[in-house]
Amino acid sequence: MSDPTRDADDAARAESELAVPEPAVPEPTIPDAVIPDAALAEPVIPPAPPEEAPTRAARRTSAAEKLSAAPAPASDRRLTAPPPDPTVVPPPAGATPSSYRGWTIAICSFLALLLSGAVVTIGVLLS
Repeated sequence: MSDPTRDADDAARAESELAVPEPAVPEPTIPDAVIPDAALAEPVIPPAPPEEAPTRAARRTSAAEKLSAAPAPASDRRLTAPPPDPTVVPPPAGATPSSYRGWTIAICSFLALLLSGAVVTIGVLLS
């Protein structure tokens, strides 16, 4: 049999080898809070509004006042429109097949036809 004192010494030695020392945790240093001077200063209070606030109509200037306040432009060749050129002919009004309006109507009609076809196709596939 084994010696009980020897077993106790071995157990004590094994415990001392397995014991983990407590970690040394330094105490954190927390600085004192600094309050800015602006927070300690007296607040600036704006003046009170007038008794009756002006309405939008009172603040608005009329078109006549704006026109009278603006100086009349001097006659300058760069500011006036040139006389019409007789060789330039404006396009005829109306939806002719070669005009932009005719093409716009044709393209929009085609897109509306495609949209209605897509709606009908989806309706048929889901039913």
